Amino acid sequence: MVQSITRMFDVFEALALAEEELSLTRLHAQLNLPLPTLHRLLHVLVERGYVEQNDDSRRYGPGLRILEIAEAAKRNSRFDLCRVVRPFLQRLTDDSGESSNLVIRHNTKVVYVEQVPSPRSVRMFTQVGHRAPLYCTGAGKAILSCLSTEHLDAYVATVQLERLTPQTLASREDLVQEIVNVRHHGFAVDNEEFEIGVRCVAAPIVDPAGRCVAAISVSGPTTRMTRRRAEELGPQVRHIGTLCSTQLGYGSSIPHN
Repeated sequence: MVQSITRMFDVFEALALAEEELSLTRLHAQLNLPLPTLHRLLHVLVERGYVEQNDDSRRYGPGLRILEIAEAAKRNSRFDLCRVVRPFLQRLTDDSGESSNLVIRHNTKVVYVEQVPSPRSVRMFTQVGHRAPLYCTGAGKAILSCLSTEHLDAYVATVQLERLTPQTLASREDLVQEIVNVRHHGFAVDNEEFEIGVRCVAAPIVDPAGRCVAAISVSGPTTRMTRRRAEELGPQVRHIGTLCSTQLGYGSSIPHN
């Protein structure tokens, strides 16, 4: 019984995590399961809606039931992103004296979904729901740093790098090098690249599978948030991002050098 359940999850995960539909032959080679067993497991998964078979190619892919279950799970308090991250945002604001943000990706932009504002009279305030480009924000660059080389190359090849300030990275080569640096340090700095007078430091948050689901950031006016101050805050923001990831179920620290 346990072996059958394990094999069922092996098939389910192989299809759910693949970037394309998989043929029976490829599944057989990847999982090394007997063909009769694989047929039986796929039949059950298709019947339950977790897997669908393409009528034309006869290949298999994840079914809509996965999305239904995932959407329902997101409503469970155990996995509510804002609920998990908000105490850490408060901790960052208490320690830094600056505004802290939770940011998610939506296509080529970041979206601010939660914020703990600075207690200071002069502070950075970004309205929840505000959107900004990935390439010129700290949170956006933190999210880009988690992309595979293939996906990063695809993003860089198609994005329009508009120079929003004199500090905006306007060449693809500079952007790629910047993301390499972010990967090395484990945190990203927005050095007035999106808005003059504002500096930000950010780090990624990942899910149990290691996929980036959000970024956490601290932003402030450059009169207080100097480049040196941003670099000093970087390791703490990176650490908080790791703690958030752990709370979401990620099993180990986000890799960094």
